[in-house]
Amino acid sequence: MRNSNSIVAFLFLAILNLCKANSLACNEKEKQALLRSIQALTDPTKRLSSWSLTEDCCGWTDVGCDNVSGRVVELNLGNPYPHSYALGGEISPSLLELEHLNFLNLRFNDLGGAPIPNFLGSMRSLTYVNLWGASFGGLIAHQLGNLSSLCHLDLG
Repeated sequence: MRNSNSIVAFLFLAILNLCKANSLACNEKEKQALLRSIQALTDPTKRLSSWSLTEDCCGWTDVGCDNVSGRVVELNLGNPYPHSYALGGEISPSLLELEHLNFLNLRFNDLGGAPIPNFLGSMRSLTYVNLWGASFGGLIAHQLGNLSSLCHLDLG
């Protein structure tokens, strides 16, 4: 009996190690793109402090990854507290490297009256875009019309 318990425990630990070895990490190219994107942002309250070279980007605050591929599919940078905790600066074209991104939320940030970036219209995987209250200015980028998979667009 004691021998069979040892075998069961050994098999359990072996399976656990296999699962850990095969667990997905975020795509390195996408991780680097995200790190470049925050260089153009100001983050006075350190909301994005979990974003670092040493951590898996799928575990970062406001980043969601596909459970199967490990690719970045969600960037939820919406500010939960209007008028405080806002990210500022610019939206970086490095986001174009997030080829599987389908959810982009920038709601209630302070992007300083800059126009909506034209390159967003090239992000064909986007199905959800929320720019409400993000302090964009100027005309709405006509390139957003290229987003054929878009189901939700909130410009507020």
